[in-house]
Amino acid sequence: MKVGVNSFIIREISGHGFSVDELPVDVIELGFDDMPVLTPSGINWEALHEILSLNVDFTLHAPCSDGKNIKLDLGVNSRKNIRIMENVFRIAQILDAEYVVVHGGDIGNNYHRAFINTKRQLMEIATIAEEYEVKLVMENLTDNRIGAFPHELLPFLEKNVSVCLDIGHAFLTSLKYGLDIGEYFLLDDIEHVHLHDNSGARDEHRAMGEGRIDFNNILPKILFRKPKNIIWEIREYQKADNVLRSILSVKSPKIRVVR
Repeated sequence: MKVGVNSFIIREISGHGFSVDELPVDVIELGFDDMPVLTPSGINWEALHEILSLNVDFTLHAPCSDGKNIKLDLGVNSRKNIRIMENVFRIAQILDAEYVVVHGGDIGNNYHRAFINTKRQLMEIATIAEEYEVKLVMENLTDNRIGAFPHELLPFLEKNVSVCLDIGHAFLTSLKYGLDIGEYFLLDDIEHVHLHDNSGARDEHRAMGEGRIDFNNILPKILFRKPKNIIWEIREYQKADNVLRSILSVKSPKIRVVR
């Protein structure tokens, strides 16, 4: 099991946060908003070369519909989505990244159309990913995109697609709809996990203990599933020490949350 953080808090990639050498991480999840490795014009080879110089393993988070450098929305049927993802897989191959996180499409005005478009394109993308020896993991989201509820992910789980369990999103959805968060742990093939805390009102992506999530209860359930990767996907934090404690809570499970 590899433990890491998102590239948003890695100084060498995003320009702020921590140096990769300051954090006890095995892997960084590269987000395409944090460094313009991929643009509408294609792969930025200079930026990719900078990332290659870091002595760490990588996973990738595919572009999203609200991306800054490049946008991708599987809720819209477009060959552009397929071309973007093939470039993502090329980057994954160069970085020797085995996993790519994907989002379901934006729902917009028609849930069923967004669902079908996501399904059709994801199956094609999964086949291409296999050629690059990359595996897709589909993330549970909040309710403006396909994949908020556990059962919504089931139709997408094919040979080369497994689950990215996002605890922050699951917590928000469970509060909003009165859903038992434990239902997410009934999913098979949880190979990838995103961890972050929030207050229950919005998707804050905070460090452990800075919100309302009971990680003392959640973390043992996650570790029991033995995912391949656990990523602390932090975008806001009150103290630098809380980021370190978040990472160590998984690498040294005896550490408990102190609020």
